Amino acid sequence: MEQLTPRRRPPRPKLKMPLIGNMLGGSGNSSSKDSNILSGKLTPLIIAAVVIIYGIDYVRTKNDTKRVYQGVSDIQEMAWEGKVAKKWVNIIPPNNEIHYVVQLIDAKGEVQTIDLGNDKANLGDFVMPKNTLIKKEGSFDVTVKRYFKNDTTITLKY
Repeated sequence: MEQLTPRRRPPRPKLKMPLIGNMLGGSGNSSSKDSNILSGKLTPLIIAAVVIIYGIDYVRTKNDTKRVYQGVSDIQEMAWEGKVAKKWVNIIPPNNEIHYVVQLIDAKGEVQTIDLGNDKANLGDFVMPKNTLIKKEGSFDVTVKRYFKNDTTITLKY
């Protein structure tokens, strides 16, 4: 008795996504290529442009001078020696949490914005604009130099 070989099916047409089409290529019949400009040439350029824009945005925000430093690890790694330019309070609505935000200007003129967040020592109560803050890298001890009062050293607590 002879065994019959199963009949081969013709290849199925390739599924295509709208606007992307044959962008990624793949195996297929050369006769099924689209001549649509969106699928072959314009879409990869749009995707490449978006990736480049997101990359530039990532690099700019990472090295941005307007970055707000917040959190225990960021504050501990920083070294401060500058005058307080601005101080304000952010109140977070659900629990009415108070976040003191301080903007420092150092001797080079660089601006650092620091969100003290959940600081239990209430450094924001002791600091006023034009005061000088000094903090060493790796510690939580902050020295506040004021004009008419003695210098105060406050330890940040989180």
